[in-house]
Amino acid sequence: MRTKLIPLCLVALAAISCGPQWDKIAPPVTPGMAAHSGTSEGTLQVGRSTYIAHCGRCHEHQLPDSVSDEDWHVVVPGMAWNASLTKQQEKAVREYILAAKTHQ
Repeated sequence: MRTKLIPLCLVALAAISCGPQWDKIAPPVTPGMAAHSGTSEGTLQVGRSTYIAHCGRCHEHQLPDSVSDEDWHVVVPGMAWNASLTKQQEKAVREYILAAKTHQ
């Protein structure tokens, strides 16, 4: 039963993370965003999904523009540790936030 629940949760998360309610908080990944940042769209998508799923559990989501690039490099590792993210997820979130910040 538990193994059937995991794919269902992933589908639900994907549907939620693509909804328009998130577009202001977490801008959708675009080819231009990927090209400008030098990061693949896939990595940016993982970063966006992780950001939506984890970064609002303990506090409100912060808009990418609300924090400086330098501060995101400090904030993301600390918050990733609190959220028990993998190093790959942490990197994807940081890459996504910085790409979203510069591409708005």
